[in-house]
Amino acid sequence: MSRLFVIGNGFDLSHELPTRFDLDFKNIAESFEQNENFWALYQTEKADIWSDFENCLGTPDFNSLEEIFEGYEPDYLSDHESDRDAIITQVDLNANLTEELYAFAKQAETAINTTSPRSEYCDLFMPDDLFISFNYTHTLEILYHIHPKKVLHIHGEVGKDNLILGYPEGEYNPEKYYYDVGGKGTGPYANLDFEEYIEREAENDSIDYYTYTAYTNLAQKVRSFEKKYQIDDLKEFISGVNIEEIFVIGHSCAIDFPYINILNNSYPNVQWNFHPYDENTKECIIKMIRSVGIKYYRID
Repeated sequence: MSRLFVIGNGFDLSHELPTRFDLDFKNIAESFEQNENFWALYQTEKADIWSDFENCLGTPDFNSLEEIFEGYEPDYLSDHESDRDAIITQVDLNANLTEELYAFAKQAETAINTTSPRSEYCDLFMPDDLFISFNYTHTLEILYHIHPKKVLHIHGEVGKDNLILGYPEGEYNPEKYYYDVGGKGTGPYANLDFEEYIEREAENDSIDYYTYTAYTNLAQKVRSFEKKYQIDDLKEFISGVNIEEIFVIGHSCAIDFPYINILNNSYPNVQWNFHPYDENTKECIIKMIRSVGIKYYRID
């Protein structure tokens, strides 16, 4: 019999690691951007937490394109190609998350060297326990000497080229693009899917090659932020394992429901113990419990 721990970002935060979205990742991401307006594509107006940010990646608002590309419109009077394709270059240089994510994860991993294990976790963790970690860091392995084979880093881990970040799989739903049907600034106005709008403008020869390419590349880039669920990895990790109790520590429970569903279906009669990081997380836990249908639980 084993116990299973589901570890979220609140666990790292309890060790004072720099893994906040608003103060840590956001600062790194903004420092990588060459054009600060791109960051508005995937901003959240809710609390600055990871789950809100990831969900918002699937609902980008392309209505800010004029601000984003201001000053980079193709200059056909110039003899320099760079004055025409600068708008495309802006898409290449900005709205990237991969480099930022790896820099963020490395910074957090380095910070483990200056923190210490917490007594409550030293007392709680047992040799036969298994861990599903949604964190990129090796806090469990370094501070608590958990064997790597007992930890599944479901979203990847520092030191490997496998970090995962993005909106939930299959939930890409951008804001409708608001445009002037007549193209004269006088209306009428209509709403259309952004990618459909781009193709329609191209068919009508209402958009030049450079702008079309920039818009298309941007739409493809933002769409690519889809988070693929590592369902097979989870099933393999718990295959044949008899779990007697599940602990959830520091996970927001506002995203990644497919993993919780699998655990609940695999172990429908076990006791779940939730340890929320804050009141906002506690509210999300209650909603998730109702949504998934967990029968036996306790929220500390």
